[in-house]
Amino acid sequence: MEALERLYASARTGEQGLTHRQMVGLAGEVYGLLRSRFDDDPGDPAAWEAWKAFVRASRQGRIPTAPSISSEELADEREEAARLFGPDLTAGIDALPPSGDRAALEDRCGRLTWWVLSRHGFHVDRATRLRLLEHVADACLDAGWALKRAAAGDYTPDPKALRFPKVETRAAGASISDVFDRWKAEAKPSASTVTTWSGVISSFKAHLKHDDIARVTDGDVIRWKDALVAEGKRPRTINDSHLAALKVVMNYAKRNRIITANPADGVRTKATKRAGERMLPYEDSEVARLLAISARETHPARRWLPWLAVFTGARIGELAQAWGSQIREIDGIPVLEIRPSPDGGTLKNEGSERVVPIHPALVEAGFVEFAHKCGNRPMFYGREARPGAQGRHPSKGTSNHLATWVREQGFNDPRKAPSHASRHWFKSTASRVGIPDSVADALQGHSDDSSASTYRHVALKSLAEAIARIPVPSNDREPDGALPVPPMTAASA
Repeated sequence: MEALERLYASARTGEQGLTHRQMVGLAGEVYGLLRSRFDDDPGDPAAWEAWKAFVRASRQGRIPTAPSISSEELADEREEAARLFGPDLTAGIDALPPSGDRAALEDRCGRLTWWVLSRHGFHVDRATRLRLLEHVADACLDAGWALKRAAAGDYTPDPKALRFPKVETRAAGASISDVFDRWKAEAKPSASTVTTWSGVISSFKAHLKHDDIARVTDGDVIRWKDALVAEGKRPRTINDSHLAALKVVMNYAKRNRIITANPADGVRTKATKRAGERMLPYEDSEVARLLAISARETHPARRWLPWLAVFTGARIGELAQAWGSQIREIDGIPVLEIRPSPDGGTLKNEGSERVVPIHPALVEAGFVEFAHKCGNRPMFYGREARPGAQGRHPSKGTSNHLATWVREQGFNDPRKAPSHASRHWFKSTASRVGIPDSVADALQGHSDDSSASTYRHVALKSLAEAIARIPVPSNDREPDGALPVPPMTAASA
């Protein structure tokens, strides 16, 4: 069924011609199919003699019809061949006049020709198919000779097997670069994804030393993966970044009938999770210290982003691109609408778009007033992205600078990402204070990818009650254990 679906799909793209080299290469795949199927147990040499007789008579148009070749089993055609051609098969065939009729050739080699065309997703015109039928018949004769010798105990390598070139399935514009560009235009990934994946695709092309997507094999992908391992790249990075990017691009090419199979399917490096490598959340004391340091800052990103990360559990990229207009009140509850920014900022996936109530600590600290002063403009980066601008969204720079700043404050544990450790802390704390996982997932934009999860909508009041249960970690450096939360000044806004 898969082969039939590929052939129907290719038919929708229109007929195409094949070069002489492609047709010989396709015929070679038929030769390889027959040899692989019958080499181990070739049967009787006389059976192959009769088999070849029907191929030759069909190829030369000397008979009106012929039995079809099956690659699954060898039919014993000796009796029928003797009846039709006589005891001397060669002389009997030569005695029949040749014609231009191709009906018997279609009967004899049509199934094998259809098999190899559908294997590559080719939909060819009638003239091309007739020429390919002749090449397939010639390959069948070569295979028949080799299998007849094998049946007689002679497995000498067949020099004719070397005459078949590898099939080149080039399509106009089917370079890896072009396919990647088409995917970008259609999928509209985030600027950071484009930047990362552009490097991945460049790495793969450099390894291949060409840019032809149709020439890529699973062996190419495996060798590239092995080279990345040899370079010392982490297994998780190879699987989740390099191979993941390549698989998406190759799947796009497959869906758009540029290639018939994804050569990266199933390729992975063994990623063993070792003790001491799993990323960790901040401890309560670390969160308290980070919030205290942040509370003394006047730069908006340093002042508010750590607090937002701690008390919403959101990804720092979602927060860094937020505009003041995304802070509003719904049913008396102040909320942050996490959505793509008006100037082109993006979210990780569909489930990332959500409404998160503002934690009472943020309200008390003056964040809502700060947001309202920002109004319909970015809160944490200065200049809006230009309409239609390509490249990294300006909020990405804010996220990177914040991570550097957090490290500079002494948060140097390599297993605790400067900003993402707050997201881990939120999820861990939610579990500790009894917030159901489904509610925590809704707050953080996590999805279990099940269809059931798409039907679950947690009421805003329930989300607000859950947010309010997230405790404010105490800071033992302050006399009363409370965090210093000076109001945001106009200058800071």
